[in-house]
Amino acid sequence: MKKALLHLNHILIQSLIKQDDIVVDMTCGHGYDTELLAKFSKHVYAFDIQLEALNSAKSRLNGLNNVTFIHDSFEHVNHYVKQASLYVFNLGYLPKGNKSITTTKDVTLSTLTLLHETIMLGSQVIIMAYVGHDEGKNEYDTIHAYLISQNDYQVYETKALHHEHAPILIWIQKKDSI
Repeated sequence: MKKALLHLNHILIQSLIKQDDIVVDMTCGHGYDTELLAKFSKHVYAFDIQLEALNSAKSRLNGLNNVTFIHDSFEHVNHYVKQASLYVFNLGYLPKGNKSITTTKDVTLSTLTLLHETIMLGSQVIIMAYVGHDEGKNEYDTIHAYLISQNDYQVYETKALHHEHAPILIWIQKKDSI
């Protein structure tokens, strides 16, 4: 189940990236999405608040020279990146890490609002939301309500109907960029 959505997520990412794109991995974690993004783009900015995660990713991705690792919250993305074609979020907690450290609804919502106010036409956002824990469910509900209130986005969601706690894949693009 989880692997099917992850596979679909990666197919979507590959279909959206061009070789000269600047992209952002908003939640680097162990670097799996960062690696995928780096293979298909010109440059990746990879954020994580956990130094443990960044060190793990750097170790895995040793040799890739088109990745900038940033030890900061994704809510400060505009301090580092002026424009990117794709922003990728993998919300929740670091796999095999401290599960009490999670992305939060307030930070994610403020970041989506920031992106809404600053991204140029053509930028897209992909979010993998994990709803299997309380903060993840609250975070998804907050994101969902925000996106419903925005009429200048085209939003697609993919989820497993018979698995209540399965991740939810969200793809967001400005209507003008369609």
